Amino acid sequence: MGDTKKGRERKGLVKREQRRERDIEKAIEHQDEDVDFEELYEGEEIDL
Repeated sequence: MGDTKKGRERKGLVKREQRRERDIEKAIEHQDEDVDFEELYEGEEIDL
């Protein structure tokens, strides 16, 4: 099956949701510590 725009968009949404869930889990695990999200994503390009 070929690559489709709809499939790429759906995969992107899933990846963003997974990243959001990981961020929330990290924040909960480290709520006693200050989580610096800029440092966490240093060197990564984020599409908004």
